[in-house]
Amino acid sequence: MRNLLYALAFFPLFSCHSLMALGSYCLQDTLKGYNASASFPKSKLGVDVMVLMTGEQREVEIRKFSTKFIYYSRPGESIMTQIDRRLVNAIYYRSGRKEIITPKAVDIPQSSDWEKIKITDNPKDVGPTMIEIDVIEVEVEANTREQYVKPQTLENSANIILRKKAALINGELVLIKKKSHSRPYGEAPSLRVEAVAYRKI
Repeated sequence: MRNLLYALAFFPLFSCHSLMALGSYCLQDTLKGYNASASFPKSKLGVDVMVLMTGEQREVEIRKFSTKFIYYSRPGESIMTQIDRRLVNAIYYRSGRKEIITPKAVDIPQSSDWEKIKITDNPKDVGPTMIEIDVIEVEVEANTREQYVKPQTLENSANIILRKKAALINGELVLIKKKSHSRPYGEAPSLRVEAVAYRKI
């Protein structure tokens, strides 16, 4: 009888300890799942995801671009912050589109395949068996004397970046939609190009 009373007295403590251990295990398992999924940037409704060169991910609202900076704010706030474009690897827009801002060394194709990608401003060059992959935007700023004097050298630099960006998404042809030359007073000349990458089906 005495043994039975001892067993009944310790049973609630044992049950409580078991439940606490089970709860702790479930919590740890949930946290593990959360951390595992956090490594994949996913745009949320009304939020852009900015991935830095360090791998850090920031949920932001992209406001505007300049030749050197990206201006953004925290979701739901109006105060803008700027960040050097060279510190940003990619942006996952709320629309689901991804844009490479500064390719990492491992992202840049090491082969010469990107040199084979055709660049054109004639829509007729897009064949009937081609599909649109993604929009590509490039902005380059003059940093040599030759680029200051000859605008064509800026276009050559932009075309190289366009080809490399297209190669990252397996593009075969780049159709230029818009070119915008800019030379504000006291600043270096710059060129912004908007294009679309295509590949064969």
